[in-house]
Amino acid sequence: TEALVKKVSDFYIETKSKKSRENMDVLERQTDSIRRELNGAITGVAVANDNTFNLNPALNVRRAPSARRQVDVQANTAILTELVKQTELAKVTLRKEMPLIQVIDAPILPLKKEKFGKAKGILMGGILAGFLMILVMVVRRILKELT
Repeated sequence: TEALVKKVSDFYIETKSKKSRENMDVLERQTDSIRRELNGAITGVAVANDNTFNLNPALNVRRAPSARRQVDVQANTAILTELVKQTELAKVTLRKEMPLIQVIDAPILPLKKEKFGKAKGILMGGILAGFLMILVMVVRRILKELT
């Protein structure tokens, strides 16, 4: 029965949090992708700056690739910041939607009913009847003596 409870619990958690988990996976993939792009853009800025080092200030056209790469870095930084924020929000949402299922008490089979056997029932009934008869006789005698 514990295996059945575990299976049902896992299935319920999986179906309850499926959308949030998918959303979080997509955000994590996008974050990783943008992080790679940002690293590439930073490297590109460094390469472009190395290529334009000590360049004649009149030749601004040669600085255009460096400026473009710098814009890419800034855009990717802004996107990455927003994606990291959204990923953290998705993680919080997933934790909120994941239900906590906890087995409080292990299930046990019902207790067996204990029945009196015929002999035991007759014996107990006889003892009880004898006790009641003696009690009635004692009470009658006390009442007779009082009157």
